[in-house]
Amino acid sequence: MELVKPAAIVILLGFAAAMWYGFIRPVPEQTAMGRILAKYHKPEGETVVSISGANRGFQTPTRIPIAEAYLFDVELDGGQRVGASLNVVMGRDLGEGQRVRVRYIKRGFPPFWSKLMVTALEPAGES
Repeated sequence: MELVKPAAIVILLGFAAAMWYGFIRPVPEQTAMGRILAKYHKPEGETVVSISGANRGFQTPTRIPIAEAYLFDVELDGGQRVGASLNVVMGRDLGEGQRVRVRYIKRGFPPFWSKLMVTALEPAGES
């Protein structure tokens, strides 16, 4: 009795390889300079995750706290805009119009789709 057809295995392995390539593989961190266009304060909150479906047993909704943060819109030299989020301690000294050094990694499936994921945002004058 054949449990899984070879074609299904090839398709699943291809899907797994594509997900690894687009979202998990190690990529070098890059650096760019930019200017903060906007700074927003996001207050603390919480999200609730509920299990749905007919066989959820006695599981109750799970409450997940979300810490307050600052959200930044940054325009990199060259015109590309990125978003970043920092906790209140790291983000309180950064302001609109300030030059910053942005460290990021590039994820996705070039040339179809790519996204810059900001890993660090720091004032341009510091190392």
